[in-house]
Amino acid sequence: MKIAIVIEHFNPKRGGAETYTASLVERLVAEGHEVHLFAGDWTLEPLGLTMVRVPVKGITGAGRTLSFATEASELVGSGGFDVIHSMARILRLSVFHPHGGVTRASLERSIASTLSPLGRGLRRAARWLNTKSDMLLELESIIYAQSPLPRIVAVSKMVAADMRRYYDVPDSKIDVVYNGVDVKRFTPENRRAFRDAVRGELGVGADEVLLLLVAHNYRLKGVEIFMRVLGAMKQRARPKVKGLVVGGGPEDGIYGRLAAKMGVEERITFREAVSDIERYYAAADVYLHPTFYDPMSLVVLEAMASGLPAVTTRYNGATEIMTDGVQGFVVDDPRGVPQITSALDKLLDAARRAEMGAAARRLAEEYPLEKNFAGILEVYKKAVAEGLPAKVEIKRGQ
Repeated sequence: MKIAIVIEHFNPKRGGAETYTASLVERLVAEGHEVHLFAGDWTLEPLGLTMVRVPVKGITGAGRTLSFATEASELVGSGGFDVIHSMARILRLSVFHPHGGVTRASLERSIASTLSPLGRGLRRAARWLNTKSDMLLELESIIYAQSPLPRIVAVSKMVAADMRRYYDVPDSKIDVVYNGVDVKRFTPENRRAFRDAVRGELGVGADEVLLLLVAHNYRLKGVEIFMRVLGAMKQRARPKVKGLVVGGGPEDGIYGRLAAKMGVEERITFREAVSDIERYYAAADVYLHPTFYDPMSLVVLEAMASGLPAVTTRYNGATEIMTDGVQGFVVDDPRGVPQITSALDKLLDAARRAEMGAAARRLAEEYPLEKNFAGILEVYKKAVAEGLPAKVEIKRGQ
């Protein structure tokens, strides 16, 4: 097939959608498909892939979002593609794959992630001034209002439920395809290669328990909760617990000062996004992901594939494949520090960590990238059979 893949930024360090797309295009090319990737910018050019730069204009976030949607739609519309598979909100596509879930649901949970009532009120007020969010909502609404609808890939049942709740998308148009994980790259065997060296770099002793969180959006993924948990563990007579957060940027300074205010600065380390994240999974003992919203966390899958028990929240679509108390623990409320610390107490026992980590690895092996890839190809077949993409008129400056 001749396939167009559309993503705004093709840089795996940016997050799960970008990491996933890099794996997908590699497999599509390996299977002999003609793949063209449309992006505003990129940091890698895989062999066998045709890269097409989408020109993006505008000063504001809203203007650049609209510019990308309009320009990308025009470019893919003239390429004679069998399938147009977009991770981004564009206006001409046959498969829509929103890794960030439903924008309306994400915005609601983003407000909830502000911990103080005053802060939540201010964020609600500021929401009405956020023109980029308004543009994302508008583009999303246009996609879900198309006739015929594109095929919609939901990365979890939670996201599929949001699609039905907010946009009345029929079940017949939704394909739930869970994320897959590279079980060869992410493996417990990495511990032998990386664990001692990385823990040495971090100043983590052999008898200390290291909690890991990989996050780009610190507030939404619960970094402040992560630090509160470290504070709670510090106050109790427990073995020394340390924390590592990987994937930040400018936020590190703000959260570093917050860590000092909480009295946990000596127990937490921040690292920028890295291309060899498997080294940090190998160094950790428990993966703690107190997220307020995650459609289907790829990093939780990576952690479990690496043999780590995971503690996360019911707002993470990845919990649909987990069994509470088997591969880790699922907490109801991201703000529930006592519930999280209670779960971690159980994981301070090395034997129990090992048992749950082994169960986590077995679960991850049921969701390899190959399974996800096969699911996406089935979606492509449906889109072709339905004669998609829809013909949508694109007007410049719209």
